[in-house]
Amino acid sequence: MSQASATDALFEMLSSVAPALVDLTREHVVDELWHRPGLSTRERALVTVAALVARNATLAYPHYFNKALDSGLSADELSELLTHLGCYASLANAFAAIGAAREVLLQRGLQVDLPAAAAPPLLDLAAVVPFHLQEAVFGIGQTASLSPALAHFTETVLLQKIWRRPGLPARERVLVTLAALAAMGQTERLPAYLALASHHGLHREQFGEALAHIAFYCGWGLAQRAAAVVMAE
Repeated sequence: MSQASATDALFEMLSSVAPALVDLTREHVVDELWHRPGLSTRERALVTVAALVARNATLAYPHYFNKALDSGLSADELSELLTHLGCYASLANAFAAIGAAREVLLQRGLQVDLPAAAAPPLLDLAAVVPFHLQEAVFGIGQTASLSPALAHFTETVLLQKIWRRPGLPARERVLVTLAALAAMGQTERLPAYLALASHHGLHREQFGEALAHIAFYCGWGLAQRAAAVVMAE
């Protein structure tokens, strides 16, 4: 079954119970949200996949993984996105998403470059996360006295390995991180990540556009909570 046919079948099923919700989705999500200026279709796909994985929304994975690939993501970039989300949305959610992604890639005849994904040459840390932003973003010093283990793994895994991977541009890496944090209601460090986003050319207005996706795909309350934290800065 093609992606379009699968979507039509889903909407037909939903229409048998909640036709108004299907009409709303078609009018305001399919025909409006995804075509707004401010973010590219590729960026909107990245935001949406990050939000769905953060919420473990497994039913939506086949459609939106296909949409991400149709929007310009490569198999390698989808792999990198799910690797990144393994830290921010949990290993459990990432593992479930990887199973669905594998099926989508097989159906499309695509393969991940596994040697490159396993051990890529790492980027210079300062080029990705400038030193003056590292503590605000990652809070290593703030957590060290309570949890030396957390500080250790934040430094050695998140900062030194995940963020230095070259598989996604830094601008997109911070965008999907912001989306995942907003989708889970983990808003405390949004201002710090927004400062990092601005360093890479992604500004508040574009995050604001991403919050519209969070509203539809994760719920209005989470989108408004994230907006309130950012606006209070």
